[in-house]
Amino acid sequence: MEAWDILVIGDGPAALRSAAVSAKNGAKTLLISPAALGSGGSTALDGLATSIQEMNNRGHREDTIKSGYFLCDQDIVTVKTNMAIDEMNHLEKAGVVFSRDAKGLPLTKKGIGHSSPRVVDAGDASVRDVQQVLEEQCMKHGVVRRGDQLPVLLVSTKQKVDGVITLDMVNGRFIAIQTKAIIIADGGFEGVFNGNSIGFGMDLAMQAGLPLRNMEFIGRTPFGVADTKLTLSSNMLGYGADLCDESGNELVADNLVELCHVISDTSGAVVDCRDMGDDKVWWQSAFRTVKSSTGVDMNKYTIGLENRINQTLGGIATDEFGRAVIGSWSRWFTGLYAAGDAACSGLNGAGTLPGNRLLDALTGGSSAGEHAAKWSSKQSFSNTKNLLESLESCKANFTAKFDGESVDMVQRVGALDLKLLDIATKYTAGPNDASELSKYLHQLEEAEISAEGIFLDQQSLIGNTNYSSLLRVQGGIRLLKASIRSSLARNESRGVHQRKDFPEENPELLHHITVDNMDNVGTLALRKGQKDN
Repeated sequence: MEAWDILVIGDGPAALRSAAVSAKNGAKTLLISPAALGSGGSTALDGLATSIQEMNNRGHREDTIKSGYFLCDQDIVTVKTNMAIDEMNHLEKAGVVFSRDAKGLPLTKKGIGHSSPRVVDAGDASVRDVQQVLEEQCMKHGVVRRGDQLPVLLVSTKQKVDGVITLDMVNGRFIAIQTKAIIIADGGFEGVFNGNSIGFGMDLAMQAGLPLRNMEFIGRTPFGVADTKLTLSSNMLGYGADLCDESGNELVADNLVELCHVISDTSGAVVDCRDMGDDKVWWQSAFRTVKSSTGVDMNKYTIGLENRINQTLGGIATDEFGRAVIGSWSRWFTGLYAAGDAACSGLNGAGTLPGNRLLDALTGGSSAGEHAAKWSSKQSFSNTKNLLESLESCKANFTAKFDGESVDMVQRVGALDLKLLDIATKYTAGPNDASELSKYLHQLEEAEISAEGIFLDQQSLIGNTNYSSLLRVQGGIRLLKASIRSSLARNESRGVHQRKDFPEENPELLHHITVDNMDNVGTLALRKGQKDN
């Protein structure tokens, strides 16, 4: 059995940052990713929000709270916006080439919802460059990284981490990994709504008994390229692009949530990049990608846009150190941390600001990695017996998937995947009422029962995409159920969460809603800021 001080699940900015920081602080760190290494996602697409041109972080803090519709944890917002400049300096020293102003400083742009220019980026190279330099930091500090390692079960004893059972799809075997601390940083569940991959870590935590928080909030971007799967960066507006309707009238709004409403109500929304001037050089890769997908040259023509789900705001409730809290702020699921989109850190409430997604990933990863390393140095490994028993249970469950095949009744994962996508699409198509939400829950409960009887065709564990697809669908069903149940409990419309039967905000609901694996709904109080801040 392998034993590591810290196990990090994920391979995006949050995971890489937490792994590098924990290893730098002396912890023996293993990073595993369900997918191939290097597929870090789009966390850095909208750059990094940092108040380098301001006297302090007060404006950034206030804009964040306002765009979160006052459902942010205010003291955590203060901490994270305070860390923004240090995180930007770290990226810059590590090799990210930010666009520059005339003074040679990183060029700040005014993102949607920001009261001042404070978003820095590297144009369309932001995602690639951030991923690359953070991977290099992991190499520098001796982090061991493994791809195609599917986490199957989080093993714990009395709400204390023992380790994880994973499927090594390279060598074709289940393995037990003993660890003192686990950092879940493999993303949210937005893949449920577009048929892509999801973060397995959130589902593992929920199955282990940890309630998930604010699952009803599902973020959108208005910069999805119509009739494709491409999504553009909102930062293009800061470089001179214009967002217009089909008649050329400019479309504006105070924040991303309102801008998505404007796009929904507009016929033929387009982005016009023809007058970006010399700044086009920062976006030539995006231009080429759009042209190869649609045939439209953005140097000469406008391109149609549509709203698209790009981020889920709910997840594992964490404190300022990235520790997963359970039930109340004073209770910690011992040894469990979360960062990035897998965490509901309190930075985002019911809406987001451009640049805060990457900020949350970097600051959450840094805080979790540092605290986990220092904490684990004083801990010992625990409950080996529980891990070994869980390993044998996972092997037996996999073998059972090939038993009892009937010629007349064989269920396979593809049909269930389509059913999940259909329910998710209807759920997010517009505002819902209680009866519609209850109907979706009933359909998901039926799908959950069907998923237990899925027959697998692929018996080899090497590269077993059949089994990983099944785990993805089962996890997606559970996470979507948690989202809908949380939506049922929030009898108001706030930010990205809209209800037909409760169209107004309710001040009595200024608290977080939690849902666990037994469908129990709870609450978690908002954390306030200092009175003089």
